[in-house]
Amino acid sequence: MRTNQQDITRRKVLKAVLGLGGMVLRVPGLAAKTANQRSTPPMTRGPFYPQIKPLDQDADLTALSGSRQHAQGQTVHLTGRILDLDGKPVSGARVAIWQADAHGHYHHPNDRQPTAVDGNFQGFGVQTTDAQGRYRFKTIKPGAYPLMAGLRTPHIHFEIEGRNARVVTQMFFPDEALNANDGLLQALQPAQRELVMAKRMPAIAGMDPRATHLAWDIILMSG
Repeated sequence: MRTNQQDITRRKVLKAVLGLGGMVLRVPGLAAKTANQRSTPPMTRGPFYPQIKPLDQDADLTALSGSRQHAQGQTVHLTGRILDLDGKPVSGARVAIWQADAHGHYHHPNDRQPTAVDGNFQGFGVQTTDAQGRYRFKTIKPGAYPLMAGLRTPHIHFEIEGRNARVVTQMFFPDEALNANDGLLQALQPAQRELVMAKRMPAIAGMDPRATHLAWDIILMSG
């Protein structure tokens, strides 16, 4: 009799567990962890966020307003979308970028590298996403620069402010040899490293065919 009661109890427990089904996904903390794995990971703003932003803050960082000179380095057309976790576009999001010039030098008083500063490089730009969540910048590939632990691989800093979410992160260049030794990039989990890596794309109408076209979508926890 005791054995039968135990069997009945086990069957009830098993039935209850099977009945829960997908409810396991609603365990507090598990959904948040899954969302974190799907959203673009935050990364440090770094020490060189502009103290004084340039008067020229448009989407073209390769040329200053009123100047005929252009920034040195490889031109990069950077396109992408701001999306939420459901893949829906986030319109009206503010997208700001800042980066080093082709010599690896930031326009910042605390960057005391002996390299020359490219006075024709804007260094900072701002865009607002359209109805499809799209943004677009024209810039240059930043140079690597030295740190105590070695060289920082080329990267571009991003700050995105949507209606309900904000993230500060960094974008990296594909097939860059220095990526393998960059401490901040390698500190991310492999899946997260994929989320901060831009993709090389063919040139589209209006782009200089000699320039590099990179695409990078950013996924916010919420729009």
